[in-house]
Amino acid sequence: MARNYEGTFIFSSALDETGLSREMAGVEEVVQREGGTIKEWNKWGRRRLAYEIKGQTDGFYAFLTFEADPSIIESLGQAYRLNENILRVLHINLDE
Repeated sequence: MARNYEGTFIFSSALDETGLSREMAGVEEVVQREGGTIKEWNKWGRRRLAYEIKGQTDGFYAFLTFEADPSIIESLGQAYRLNENILRVLHINLDE
């Protein structure tokens, strides 16, 4: 049974617009490969971080709304941890 999720992503501030688009497309590819359906991205832009993450004080915030089976959320997190341009990610179940 698929559920609606929101993924909060903080991407590296070292990325330019092309690099950021490439990373966002990579996230979409991982979600779709695992059987999820992309709904929309909401970009907040570059923001100051509350604390330093991986030596960076700024990050690019983006929110992805998608539909997926709950069983894939853990594998998505593992795939994101391998990407050095994703500083943090948090998935929230919107159905609850």
